[in-house]
Amino acid sequence: MKMRKILLGALTTFTLTASVFTTGCGSQDLRATEGAAGESQAEVLQEESSALPETGTIILSVNPEISIEYDENGKVIALTGNNVDGEGIVDAYQDYQGKECSIVLEELINRIHEAGYFVDEIDGNKKNIVIQMEPGSVLPDDDFLETISRDTQEAVAGLELTSGIVTIDEDDYDESYAKDGNPSPYITLEKAKEIALAQAQVSESEAVFEDREFDFDDGIAIYELEFTAAGNEYEYDIDAVTGKVLKAAHHVTGQEMGDTDYGPDNDGVTDYSDTDYGPDNDGVTDYGNSDYGPNNDGVTDYNDNGATNYDDNGTTNYDDNGTTNYDDSGNTNYDDNGNTNYDDNGTTNYDDGNSGYDD
Repeated sequence: MKMRKILLGALTTFTLTASVFTTGCGSQDLRATEGAAGESQAEVLQEESSALPETGTIILSVNPEISIEYDENGKVIALTGNNVDGEGIVDAYQDYQGKECSIVLEELINRIHEAGYFVDEIDGNKKNIVIQMEPGSVLPDDDFLETISRDTQEAVAGLELTSGIVTIDEDDYDESYAKDGNPSPYITLEKAKEIALAQAQVSESEAVFEDREFDFDDGIAIYELEFTAAGNEYEYDIDAVTGKVLKAAHHVTGQEMGDTDYGPDNDGVTDYSDTDYGPDNDGVTDYGNSDYGPNNDGVTDYNDNGATNYDDNGTTNYDDNGTTNYDDSGNTNYDDNGNTNYDDNGTTNYDDGNSGYDD
């Protein structure tokens, strides 16, 4: 019995020792891991927890710019207006949560159309719609963006709009600008060219790009593009982050391109309908108001007494007695006795009174 107790005590001691040894090694390994990673296991779990649920963001740009945040299932969880026009559209649309992205996009397109934004044109063509997926966004499925683009195009066609759809996905960002593990915020040059050609309605096979630059203008990253096609020269500026067309112009090769804003606002937009050159200058063309006289009363007059004449007595004549003639007697003739003739006796003839050509 005594031997059994000893054996049991030894076994217990060995078990406890092994347990302590194992626990100690585990603590040392954990401390080593903490030292190497610089964070505790609790912090790692917290980071993993904060990354869930996965979400993504799509940006819709027409003139209103709206961010659409969705969950891992493609259901919309938030809308944000990125500019004043976008804020106005979002404020009037409250029942979007939990809807599919395609449905929300279609309803937003309808609201933007009702607000009149599709009336605007860029370089003579209807403004295209840009659907952009932010870098790092979750994809509910592989065809997520393609499905959204197709459904949006159907919504546009249903409204009989001619605007095209341009998509920007995760493959359209320039990897050379990725930094510190963060994805690049800038689209590629090729995508910028695609956007410019789509807006200009020029095929890629027609276009010859003569100049292309990545630059910053007032803090905005832009692609400055110049290309020719079918005898026209084009200049386009594309926002390198959002893909929006910031500037667009074209002209026939050989003709000088400049600012065609001749309206009174001089705001860089050609006001073809504003041709008010009348004295009121109120933005409305006064075709009936051509008063250049001294009274400036809206009635056209050319002198001060209200009657058209060229002498002092109010009658159109070319002498002093009120009758059109070229001599002193009031008759149109070319001699002295008042009859139209070309000799001295008052009769129209070319000799001495007979219309013969002999004696």
